[in-house]
Amino acid sequence: MLNYTVRPKCLPHEWEITLSFIKNNTLPLEISLPNWVPGSYLVRDFSRHITSLKAFCNKQPAVLQQKSKNIWTADACEGEWQICYTVYAFDTSVRGAFLNTERGFFDGACLFLRISGYETLPHRLTFEHLPERWQTATSMPQIAPHTFQTASYAEFIDHPFEFGQIEFLEFEAAGIAHRIALSGIYPEFDRNRLINDVQKICAAELAAFPAPAPFTEYLFLLHLGDNIYGGLEHLSSTALQSDRHSLPAAGMEEADDAYTQLLGLFSHEYFHAWNVKSIKPAAFAPYDLNQECYTEQLWAFEGITSYYDDLFLARSGVIAPEAYLKLLGQLISRIRQTPGRLKQSLAESSFTAWNKFYKQDENSSNAIVSYYQKGALAALCLDLTIRRQSNGKTSLDNVMRRLYQDWLEHGTGIPEGGWEARCQEITGLNLEAYFQTALSSTDELPLENCLQSAGITLEWQQPNAAAPIGARFTQHADHAVLTQVLNSSSAENGGLCPHDKIIALNGYACTDLAAQWRKLAVGDSAAVHFFRNGILRQTVLTAQAAEADTAALHIADQRLFENWLFNH
Repeated sequence: MLNYTVRPKCLPHEWEITLSFIKNNTLPLEISLPNWVPGSYLVRDFSRHITSLKAFCNKQPAVLQQKSKNIWTADACEGEWQICYTVYAFDTSVRGAFLNTERGFFDGACLFLRISGYETLPHRLTFEHLPERWQTATSMPQIAPHTFQTASYAEFIDHPFEFGQIEFLEFEAAGIAHRIALSGIYPEFDRNRLINDVQKICAAELAAFPAPAPFTEYLFLLHLGDNIYGGLEHLSSTALQSDRHSLPAAGMEEADDAYTQLLGLFSHEYFHAWNVKSIKPAAFAPYDLNQECYTEQLWAFEGITSYYDDLFLARSGVIAPEAYLKLLGQLISRIRQTPGRLKQSLAESSFTAWNKFYKQDENSSNAIVSYYQKGALAALCLDLTIRRQSNGKTSLDNVMRRLYQDWLEHGTGIPEGGWEARCQEITGLNLEAYFQTALSSTDELPLENCLQSAGITLEWQQPNAAAPIGARFTQHADHAVLTQVLNSSSAENGGLCPHDKIIALNGYACTDLAAQWRKLAVGDSAAVHFFRNGILRQTVLTAQAAEADTAALHIADQRLFENWLFNH
């Protein structure tokens, strides 16, 4: 048994931890802290937040020798060990640890040291000196007041904790207890609407997979704040963040964009309970949290999940089918307007997530494509290709059910190339040509043909005005700062660079760059004054013709459309 005692030190934002255990052998001791957290594919070097670290064996100081940024060893000593350390916690994301006088949160991967060779022993967690009025929300099994326990280290770091003033909402789906734990400051909202909508999503996803579900209860940790968004999946819970104004207002009829996005976040992270927490790449079974775990399959786990997240909003009835088509059209447009789709394949996007997708810079839009977004479209096309080639006898839904059944029976990860092979075995179809196009090339996906088979027409629309300036920027009161410049755009052809500070367009102060640019017709020239590295410069941009890169989807055959949407 390994015992972790955790105490909050709110003012300096530190979690104070004492790890106690009995060492019954004379082998050297090795301890480590993960370098990354499962589900977020970036080495984050959590050990940099350790502010003190001491060890004792049989109440005598033991010397720890640091072997790498996150690994320490000590000489052999048999008996009672204590590792005492503190972790600085001021990361407001779902991937880190946070602590102040109002709130506490942590993901176990950034807080709990691992004892090499002891990973399969029970791990117990006890909290001391929590502020009196704080509540605790977690899915970790509780065995006593303020005491929790799991059967292994892998499970131990897969149950995040939320502390503070928490509101709990409860419901059942398929007989399974679910809770939503809301934290933060947020306005009044329609609680019944949120409960009912999330319940419908969960029920629909539970029905999509064979029993048993990969959890016996489930917890959504939802922190509300200002302009925040994100989520991270766990074994039987998920940590979510959303803007406080995304909650459904009383009297809301159709879900607005903000609430729809929030429901999509619930749907996405919940689906991960099957797709990545259960079905997973062999590279993640088990996770090596000391170093990168490379796989070309992230498209299948994040991309397929991104396909189903909005689809289940429509299947569950929380948004109308027409609202789903709007979301799908926006996704298709985003990919079409990303030059990087022509330079990076989905397999490459998956493999290089560690140093490209999670370390984006001013050139990323020109160089990479998202395995989430293009992966979702690849999953859409795969689903519709399977349905068409099998004459409606099978679909991607059948593939996902069978893959989950494989996991229940064998509990093994999918090797590289194994997902595509298993998909063809399950469907009985030859899909090699499709996988070559969708995963290994930068060719355009066959969206028009696939959507047509589902009764949907895809029309590429071209705006009447000139194309946008071709740069992403931050608008200020009297200037705009470029953050990205797209290849072959008016901005790039005029010599503008990221970080340029645009102060004037045709002699007028740059108070709204987008609106001022929209006034130009194709072929018009615009004199641009800007600062670069503190030096005033001038250039001339020419407004280019807009590309037909905005997707408009229309229902051409209601029967085919509904058969795709609801026949699963």
